[in-house]
Amino acid sequence: MRSPAAVPYGIYAHIPFCVRRCDYCDFFVAVGVDPLAIGFFEDLALDLSRSVASSEPDRPAADTLYLGGGTPSLSDTGAIERFVEACRRLVDLAHDAEVTLEANPETVTLARAAAWLEGGVTRLSLGVQSFDDAVLRPRGRVYTGSEAEAAFHAARRAGFANIGIDLIAGLPGETRVSFSTGLARLTALGPEHVSVYLLETEESLKLTPLSRALREGRARQAVEDDVVAMYEEACAVLSRKGYEQYEIANFSRPGFASRHNLKYWLSHPWFAAGPSACSYVGGRRQARPADLALWREGVRAGAPPIDQTLSDAAAAAREALILNMRLTAGVVVDDFRRRWGCDPAVLVEETLGGTGLESLVDRRGGRVALTHEGRLYSNEIFSRLL
Repeated sequence: MRSPAAVPYGIYAHIPFCVRRCDYCDFFVAVGVDPLAIGFFEDLALDLSRSVASSEPDRPAADTLYLGGGTPSLSDTGAIERFVEACRRLVDLAHDAEVTLEANPETVTLARAAAWLEGGVTRLSLGVQSFDDAVLRPRGRVYTGSEAEAAFHAARRAGFANIGIDLIAGLPGETRVSFSTGLARLTALGPEHVSVYLLETEESLKLTPLSRALREGRARQAVEDDVVAMYEEACAVLSRKGYEQYEIANFSRPGFASRHNLKYWLSHPWFAAGPSACSYVGGRRQARPADLALWREGVRAGAPPIDQTLSDAAAAAREALILNMRLTAGVVVDDFRRRWGCDPAVLVEETLGGTGLESLVDRRGGRVALTHEGRLYSNEIFSRLL
């Protein structure tokens, strides 16, 4: 594998604290823990400092910082500001860096949003998921659709000019009609960025309370045709409203694509800190324990993260191809060949040829990209490529 041209790093910090766990969530979260009482943010900065020091002899350049979780917006606003300042001391964070904070609607007030903005956050990502109260409540969300709208307006009044909203298509109880109504409410708000995720399949959700409820008949799986219809409607409506679909699940107004998430899909480097967080530096992937106590012990003892680097070059190339193909622009064949040492079009033909799935991958014009229909079958295509 050849190294890409030097690009600025990203930083991902996992802040896992939540009031309660939503039943569909399979991220690492910690419920009922006070991050200030346990010195979490001091440990987070220490974790990041060691990640940077072990990878770069000099102060590296970075242009994105993503505070994810969990519910990072639950945290003390002063702690968030101090951590952003710590990041600026550790790396040369660009003056126009994209600094994203994930926020649940019930945590957003005008005062808190103003404090985040003053503390260096430039982009807010609101996890709305649905505007239908009857869909939200059983999943463990503790706000209403109207409160989600109020949170957006509060962030706007505070001065945020870059706000994203996440939706999930296919949550139990969501219908085509309620999804369509929610989509209209979303576009009326006018966020700069929209994510429309499809609820994971039962197999992927096997470790969550929702997956158990689906298996036991206590919740009803959405009909696949309905979920496809929701996704198709989202693509059509958002396109008419001026949003560009730049990734399978992500849409933005021109110039507002998530710069941080693009690093993942383009296999650009990023530092990471926090329990369960994974970094990608120098072609190597390193993960932290998905356990708050173990992570804290390791950080304070100076224990190295867990190396999860793919040793097989062919496997690394296939993984990069899958990530790159999530982008609607697809993969530039010559660029991919120079970096990964193989032809992505050949990989597609070797793997998908004769399955019928190859027709869902466009290989013209020096690019390899999923067709629109191919995005609906991306999980199957990617599993075969991997």
